[in-house]
Amino acid sequence: MNQKVDVSVEKALLAEITSELPLTILERFSTLVRESGSEDERIAADYLAGFLKDWDVPHQIHTPDLYLSVPKKSSLHVTAPIEKEYRIKSPSFSVITGDEAITGEVVYIPTGYAKGINDIFGADNPQDMGDLAGKVILTEGFPMPGKVQEFTDKGAAAMLFISPGNNIHEGICTTIWGAPDLTNIHDEPGIPVMAINKSDGQELSVLCEQGAVHVTFKTNLEKGWFSCPIIDIFIEGTEEPEKYVLLHGHLDSWHEGIGDNATGNAALLEMVRILHTNKSKLKRSVRVAIWTGHSTGRYGGSTWFADEFGLDLEKNCIASVNCDSPGCRWATSYDHMMWMSEVDAFCTDVVKDAVNLPSKGGRPLRAGDYSFNNIGITSFFMLSSTIPESLLKEKGFYPVGGCGGNIEWHTEEDWMHVADMDILLKDIKIYLTGVLRAANAPIHPFNFVHTTDEFEQTIFNYREAAKSHFDFAPALKEVKELRNALQSFYQKLQQLETVEVTNPQVRKANAALEKLSRILIPINYTTKGKFWHDSALNVPPLPDIAPALNFDGLTEGSHEFNVLKNHLKRGQNRIVWALQQAREVLEVQ
Repeated sequence: MNQKVDVSVEKALLAEITSELPLTILERFSTLVRESGSEDERIAADYLAGFLKDWDVPHQIHTPDLYLSVPKKSSLHVTAPIEKEYRIKSPSFSVITGDEAITGEVVYIPTGYAKGINDIFGADNPQDMGDLAGKVILTEGFPMPGKVQEFTDKGAAAMLFISPGNNIHEGICTTIWGAPDLTNIHDEPGIPVMAINKSDGQELSVLCEQGAVHVTFKTNLEKGWFSCPIIDIFIEGTEEPEKYVLLHGHLDSWHEGIGDNATGNAALLEMVRILHTNKSKLKRSVRVAIWTGHSTGRYGGSTWFADEFGLDLEKNCIASVNCDSPGCRWATSYDHMMWMSEVDAFCTDVVKDAVNLPSKGGRPLRAGDYSFNNIGITSFFMLSSTIPESLLKEKGFYPVGGCGGNIEWHTEEDWMHVADMDILLKDIKIYLTGVLRAANAPIHPFNFVHTTDEFEQTIFNYREAAKSHFDFAPALKEVKELRNALQSFYQKLQQLETVEVTNPQVRKANAALEKLSRILIPINYTTKGKFWHDSALNVPPLPDIAPALNFDGLTEGSHEFNVLKNHLKRGQNRIVWALQQAREVLEVQ
C-alpha cells in the first residue's frame, strides 16, 4: 500500500517545531533525580502537567501503586588473598541482604561483552561451567535477567557483573514484566546481584586466576509498592475520535537521566503542544502516556496502563509508538531502529520524508515499554537516532541500551552534555510525522504481507534446524494461503486510499486490519494469552515453535526428544489456528 500523504498538513505541523519548550524542560529536569516513587519524580510530573493545564489539554494524572525495587548503597570487601574494598551497585530486584554481611568464594566465568544492542538483553553462556553451587560468580556484561536466571539455576549463590566501562551502569535483573501475578510471583531473582566497573572487575578476575578469592558483601535496596504518577493525555480527533494512536515514553530516570529519558519527555511535550494546537487537522485521536516505573519496575507503568485500560486498548488503539532516548549527542544514524514488520515500508517512508535520511528497522526487543504485544497492537519505534557504527568504533564505545549510543546511559554522568538540540528537533520530526500519518491515513498503514514473509522465513529456519524430525508443512501451507488472501485484500483497498475515514467501507477495512494485528502479533511475540504479560526475557519469532532449534544433542526416541516433538505439535497448532482465523477475517471483506 502506498497511500497519498497530505503533505501540506505535515509541513505545517513540522514547521511549528522549535527548541524553546524542549530546552526549557531539559534544563528543569537537569536539576531533578526522577527516581520512581520519589519526590523529584512527582515534581517532574507536576511540572509537565503545568504546561498541559496552561494549554487546556485534556489529561489525567493517575497515581497507581507500582511494584518497584530501588537500589541503595551496597558494598563489597575482598578478604583474601588481599584486603580491599570495591565500589559496587546492586541492580533492581537483587536479593536484599540488608545489614547481614554474606561471605563467599568468587569464581570467574568469562562470558564476554555484548557485541550489539540485540546481545545486551540475551544470554549466551558457556555450556560447561563446572560446579557453581554456592559460588559468587564474576562475569562480564550488564546484570540482565537471562544471565541471572541461568546462573541461579546452576546453583550460584550470588553474581558480580563487570561493567564494560569505567562507570557502573544501573539496571534491573528480574524476569517479571511489570508487577507480578499468581503465575510469576515466585520468579524474582533468588540471589544477590552486584555490578562493578571494568578495571576493578578485571583486577578481581586476575586474582581469581591466581587462586581462591573470598569476599563479603551487602546488598541494600528498597522494595515494595510505591505510589507513582502517570500522565494520560488525550487529543481528540475530528472524524473517528474513539480510535487513537498511543504515543508514550517514560518519565523516571537513573540519576538526572537527560539522554534517558528527559529528551523523550521534552519531545513528547513539544508534540502534545503542536498536536493540541492543530487538533482540527487530526482525523483520529492521539493518546499520549508518560509513565513511571520503567527503570526500577521493569516497565511497571506501561504494564499497569495495559492492565487498567486493556479492554479499551484492544478495541480502539490503532498503534503504539515508543519514544525513548531521542536527540542525543552524535546520534545521526537511523540504521538501528525497531518496528514490527507490517510497518516496515511505512516507517522507512516516515524517516525519509521527515529528515531525508535512510533507515533500517529490526524486530523489536522485549524491552522499551512494549507492554501491548499480548493485546496484539502494532508498534513502531523504541530508540530512535543512534551514533553511526564508524563513530562508535572510533570513540571506542561499547553497546548500551539508550542515550543514542552514548555510554553515559544509566550512569551518574547522563547530564545535559548528552543532549543535542539539533538532533532532538530532527527526531521530533520523525515521531510527529509517524504519529500524524498513523492517525490520519484513511486505511491503517499496516501491510501484513510483510508479516507473512517474516513468518515464512522463520519457519524455514526452524525447519532447517529440525531436519526430518518435525514436519512444518501445515504452518507453511497456511502462511502461503494467508499471503495470497492478503494480496487480494490489499488490491481491493487501493480504491479506498483517498476515501474519507468515516466511510463505512474504510471503517470495515480498518476493523479487519486491527483484527489481523490482534491475531498475528501475539503468535509472533508472546507465549501467554491476551491481557497477560510474557517475561522480560527475549522472545524469539514465532516462539511456540522456536524450540525446533534444540534438536541438536538430543537422542532420537529419547524422552526429551519426544517431549520436544510434542511441544512443537502444540505450538504449530496454535500458529495454524491463528493463520486460519486471520484468513477468515479477510473472507468476510
